[in-house]
Amino acid sequence: MSHGPHRMFSSPYLHVIIPADIPRLLAAPVEHSNTIILTIVVAMSAGVLIIATARRLDVSAVVLLLAGGVLLGPAVAGVVRPGDLGQGLQVIVSIAIALILFEGGLTLDPRHYRSAPIFIRRLLSVGVLVTWLGTAAMLWALLGFSPVFCLLAASLVIVTGPTVIGPLLRSIKVVPKIHGILHWEGVLIDPVGVFISILCFEWLAASDGEVVVLSRFLGRFVWGLGLGVLSGLAIDRLLRGRWIPSDMVNVAALGSAVLVFGIAEMVFTESGLLAVTVGGLVLGLRKPVELQRIRQFKAEITDLLIGTLFILLAAKLDLTRFAEFGWRGLLAVLALMVVVRPVAVHLCAIGRGLDWRERLFLAWVAPRGIVAASMASLFALELQDVGHPDAAFLETFTYSVIAITVTVHSLSAGGLARLLGLRRSEPMGWLIIGAHRLGRTVSRFIADTRQAPVVLMDTNAVAVDAARAEGLEALQIDARDPQIEELLQLHGLGYLLALTDNEDLNMLLCHRWSGELDSEHLYFWARTDAEEGQTVGHAVWTRLPKPSVLSGELERGEAILSRRDAAGVDGDTPLVVYRDGRIDLRPQPGALTLAAPQSALFLHREADLLGNALDAGFACRSAAPTAAALFGELITVVGGRLPGQTDQLLNELLLREQHMSSGIGHGVAIPHAYADVARPVCAIAQTPHSELTGPDGQPVRLVFLLVSPRDDQPGHLATLAEIARTVGDEGTRQRLLETQEPGDMVAIIRDFSR
Repeated sequence: MSHGPHRMFSSPYLHVIIPADIPRLLAAPVEHSNTIILTIVVAMSAGVLIIATARRLDVSAVVLLLAGGVLLGPAVAGVVRPGDLGQGLQVIVSIAIALILFEGGLTLDPRHYRSAPIFIRRLLSVGVLVTWLGTAAMLWALLGFSPVFCLLAASLVIVTGPTVIGPLLRSIKVVPKIHGILHWEGVLIDPVGVFISILCFEWLAASDGEVVVLSRFLGRFVWGLGLGVLSGLAIDRLLRGRWIPSDMVNVAALGSAVLVFGIAEMVFTESGLLAVTVGGLVLGLRKPVELQRIRQFKAEITDLLIGTLFILLAAKLDLTRFAEFGWRGLLAVLALMVVVRPVAVHLCAIGRGLDWRERLFLAWVAPRGIVAASMASLFALELQDVGHPDAAFLETFTYSVIAITVTVHSLSAGGLARLLGLRRSEPMGWLIIGAHRLGRTVSRFIADTRQAPVVLMDTNAVAVDAARAEGLEALQIDARDPQIEELLQLHGLGYLLALTDNEDLNMLLCHRWSGELDSEHLYFWARTDAEEGQTVGHAVWTRLPKPSVLSGELERGEAILSRRDAAGVDGDTPLVVYRDGRIDLRPQPGALTLAAPQSALFLHREADLLGNALDAGFACRSAAPTAAALFGELITVVGGRLPGQTDQLLNELLLREQHMSSGIGHGVAIPHAYADVARPVCAIAQTPHSELTGPDGQPVRLVFLLVSPRDDQPGHLATLAEIARTVGDEGTRQRLLETQEPGDMVAIIRDFSR
């Protein structure tokens, strides 16, 4: 008997493996496992890198992803081998599409459909039917497939999709009207196309009678819809009840979407996509507090999935099928572009006030994207499993439509828009974050003088309603929401003014949108000017209190914002100036001169708390060496305002000084207390020889003594904040320390507040 290294004894009941065979048998599964890992790793990393590159170049990533998948696939490099995934590829595609549609449901707001022009609604109804049936008729006439198969293939190219429309619109910059139509068509049409595709696939894949097919579809529809609604409500309840830790909200939402898809598929196959889409839509409508975080996380996951899917699916394509596609298949693609789409647009535009230029452009631009590709590959895989002879055509036709439309439209849309006069001029509109009284007044001034669109944005529903009641355009949305990217384009917005009370948030918003807007067009409120190069944009109104505080003063009549066509009176601060055709948010008060048609918005503050607390006689230069002597001297300066309370006040100040130093750093101290006074009183002293020191170890050289009414804690704190803001300005602080005339210190402070 031979005992070669590859010999195996066998019997019907037992297989005995020779030890020499073990390495060979183990090597095969290890090698196969390595190719699977390499396929997934390369697909994910290459997909993300290609999308990032496309974003940087501001082009659609679809063509780059298709080319990357083909180059990395078996046809060229052989690094990505989707065939090694087996049935796992179908699972990956199904779950990835489910998560993409869940994210789409989260961002889909029915209010957009209700508020959309009738033309967009027609595109989503009449336009969908014309595209679907017209394309099916072309396929049947040219290629001779069965009517049901033609309907399925045509349903896959109904959708356009925001993943291809968004980059294209950002690149060509068409007028807002056309931008809005194409944008909302891409956003809203995905679920419509998916539902029609599922219906057609069910009809084609079924082997039973029509009644059974219809009943199955209705069962899938009812089950998917019901489970989607219940799951959306359940996730919302878990979030609102704080059952999920805050640091796990995003992961929990991701896991919930996968769970919903799995439960739906276990009961009715092909119902999972409907269930996750509806679940996301319901959760988006419920608007839990964590919705913004979930949307941002899902958007990032969606980019990862889109990139991975495109690389895997493009690598799976058999290029020989495209060569066999023939002139008839190419003619079907061209018919979709130059016959079916123009007919659909023309029918939808009847009586809608679109001129021939707008109709022509809309008829030409309709690229297809990831949803069409994913659904085509998913259905092709399932039809191949049941032995359908034409399954591969779904991918060939759909990917041909995607590649040709994206390439041709990306190259030609800009030139066509320019030729037709539909390119948007430089965006001059303003986005103002903060719909409070200050934001509304500034918004109205810019809209009236610059004649530019202005959009207010706030999460406060009361402020948004107040703005709308004044006839201003206002949106209740978080300014960090990625959807603002489209709003900038839709409304022709080119400038941003962040007026929240959180200066860090204001700077973050400017940084967030610096990729979409010129950094010279970004402005934000902050207490002090940021160091050069440390922030994006320009700080404005740094000497004013928080926007909400100033808005409160405006509401109470303690401050007045007035528009004038000439320079303001002494004491008024110019906030916004319109001259030479532009808006200036950083005017220099001393150099301001105006002549018609120039104008400015001036601020007059009665509630200048620090200025009102000061008096020309409330300033001195003290040689007192101790805190007790210094505080006593300052109390004497304002003694006329504190009858019979000086000793008690001095004791309170010294007692507080023992527990906590009044020094705030940079050689400044602010001793403060409450007393029986009608309004706040403030005295200032230069103290070259004081024993006081601040938290930074520097000796105190400038002291502000503040005494406020006992029942005015808010005013007391606000005045302290004004003092800190004043001395926080290095130039003002040095002027206060160096002046030789104590009485000039009051004038220096009032000059700073202007």
